[in-house]
Amino acid sequence: MNLTQLIELYRGPLVGLIASWGAPWGDAKEIAQDSFAEAYLKRESCRGDWEQPEVFGVWLRGVARNRHRNWARSRKRRRNHITSVEPTVLESVAAPPETKPSPELEQLRAAIEQLPTRQRQVILMHYLEETSVKEVAILLEISAKTVEGRLYQARRALRRMLDGKVSSTQIGRMLLCL
Repeated sequence: MNLTQLIELYRGPLVGLIASWGAPWGDAKEIAQDSFAEAYLKRESCRGDWEQPEVFGVWLRGVARNRHRNWARSRKRRRNHITSVEPTVLESVAAPPETKPSPELEQLRAAIEQLPTRQRQVILMHYLEETSVKEVAILLEISAKTVEGRLYQARRALRRMLDGKVSSTQIGRMLLCL
């Protein structure tokens, strides 16, 4: 497989996985891009036949995990480094205010954050990155049935957290809007 094929196969699930580890979406996309580049350039170090999607997926996940750890460490160091900027400079470069998301979406986001890690991972990978169950299973090294079970449990938990006012189908639609 060439790099383009591997990116097409794993981009969505990898970004979702990195986001489930705590990286914001923009950073998760960058970490994923860097992970693809590093994994592909160092593919000869991969144990097994890297051209097999299952083998490369596991290799890619390990590279992404290391990239995410490095990103988290540097982010922590940057937070500890305080700089002083004049208020007029801040006003000149300030981004325009974003439109406020609906209360239902805010409530759903908060509910997703309360899910157990395993359920949050599959929800983010499957719905937000629109990744197939099979691709999620390969990256997480679990069976497709396990992914389906976690998705079911996560949707059920979200429905309970949202006071049962929303059906599983509505939750799925709302997840696609995040």
